[in-house]
Amino acid sequence: MSQRRKIAILADFPLNSLPASPFPPASGHYATWLPQLAAAFQGQNDFEFHWLTLDSSVAQETTIRAWSQNFHILPSWKRGRAATLFWADRRRIRKKLKEIRPDLVHGWGNENVWGWGAVSSGRRHIFSVQGLLGVYGELGRQHFRERLMAQIEKCVLQKAEIITTESPWARDRIEERTGRKDIRLVEYGVAEPFFEADHRPDPEQPFALMVGTADYRKGIDFAVKLFSRPGLADFRLKIVGGVTPYGESYKKNSPSNIEWLGRKSQTEIIHLMTGAACLILPTRADTGPTVAKEARVMGLPVVASPHGGHVQYLVQGKNGWVFGLNEPDKWEQIIQKLLLPNTDFNRLGGYHQIDDRALLSPQTTAASFIEIYHETLN
Repeated sequence: MSQRRKIAILADFPLNSLPASPFPPASGHYATWLPQLAAAFQGQNDFEFHWLTLDSSVAQETTIRAWSQNFHILPSWKRGRAATLFWADRRRIRKKLKEIRPDLVHGWGNENVWGWGAVSSGRRHIFSVQGLLGVYGELGRQHFRERLMAQIEKCVLQKAEIITTESPWARDRIEERTGRKDIRLVEYGVAEPFFEADHRPDPEQPFALMVGTADYRKGIDFAVKLFSRPGLADFRLKIVGGVTPYGESYKKNSPSNIEWLGRKSQTEIIHLMTGAACLILPTRADTGPTVAKEARVMGLPVVASPHGGHVQYLVQGKNGWVFGLNEPDKWEQIIQKLLLPNTDFNRLGGYHQIDDRALLSPQTTAASFIEIYHETLN
C-alpha cells in the first residue's frame, strides 16, 4: 500500500471545537466552517492531514490528535505581528512544514498569516479566501492593520498557485482586481446541528433576527434606522454579535423594539434562528456570510442586500428577498408581511431547501477539496 500524501492546512482553527479540547469555549461565531470540514475529512483514505494554527496562550508547541488528523498549535504573540509581516510566525510555520514535509500547503484566509504563509512557503500550495479585505477597504473605516493586510492580500491573490472561494460574488471581485480567470468555487459547509434544527417560529411572538458584528460593513446603521421607522415600531428585531465603537452609537440610540443580545454560542444562535420569522442581512460587502447558509439549511427566509455571496441561495419572492440599501420602503413592506401571524414559513423557507442542504453539506466541501488536492498533485 502506497504512503498517503500529506496536506498541511494553515488556518485559524477554533481549538475549543476539537473533541475533548483543553481550550476554553470561545464566545462568538467564528470560523464555524472548519470543524465540520475536518470531521468530514476523517472518512477519506488518500491524504494525511496536518492542521497548523497559532495561539498566544500556549508557551510551547502542542499537538492534538482528532478525527484521525494532527492539529499543531504553535505559540505566537498577541500584538504587533502584522507590522513585521508575520516574520516570527512564518518562521515557525516554515520550521514545522520542514518537519512535516507536506506535499501540498493549503492556506485558509488572509485575515491572519495563513495565505501569506502558504504563498511564501516555497511549496506547492492553494489559497482559500475567507474575507476580501481589499473590497472591504473600499468602504473606508479600516484600521492600520486591516489596510496592511489588504496589501498582503493583494500579493497573495496574485501569487497563489490555486485560489478557491465560496461564492460567485467573491470570484467576480477577485477577477476584477487581479484579472485572474482561474478561481475555483468551493462552498464552505454548514455545521451539522443546523441541519438538525427545526424552524418553527411562534406566530404570537414574531421577530426578525440579525447575526453578525454590529459595524458599518454589516449594515448595523441601516438595521437600526429600518426598525426605527414608524411602520416597524410594533415589530421586533433581535441583534446577535459583538458591537464595535461604530455600532455602540446606534445601540445607545436604538428604539425599544430592538433587542441587543451580544455574542452567543452556536447552540443559542440555533435556538434564536429556529424561532425567528426571518433573517435580515443588510451587509455592504460579504464574500459568503455563514449565517445566510445556516438560514437556508434550516429553512429560514432571508431579507438581504445584493452585496455578497449569499445572493446565490436566494430566489426573489420564494425563499428570500434582495433589496438595495437605498430601498428601505421595500425592506419595511416585506418585513411587515413576514412578521404577520398568517405567514406560511414552511412554504417560504422550504423553497429550494433540499438543493441548498446538499450544496452546503460539509461532505460536499470535503469532496471538492479532495478533488482539488488530487488535481494539483497529479
